[in-house]
Amino acid sequence: MKEVTPLELEGLILNGFVVNLELSPCTSSNNHELSKIVGKLVDGSEVQVKCLDSSRAIRIYELYVYYKNKKWVDKVVSEVVMSGITFDSLDDRDTRS
Repeated sequence: MKEVTPLELEGLILNGFVVNLELSPCTSSNNHELSKIVGKLVDGSEVQVKCLDSSRAIRIYELYVYYKNKKWVDKVVSEVVMSGITFDSLDDRDTRS
């Protein structure tokens, strides 16, 4: 399962590449509620966002619910388009200042 940032997951949602999204609670050492997000993409792969504030996770889920019913996405998304998308790992990112 590929780990992505919340912003990357939102981009996948907005472009119609997420077919399923699930929230699950994370254990926390303090009284702060945390949730993990796992998404299934159109190519069958899965991505996840590590535990983050539950209110932020819920906003991402609401974005998914809103855009999953948009029919224009079906016209844009295809396996050809999805096959051209790659993810950079956190280790591969340019960290120069």
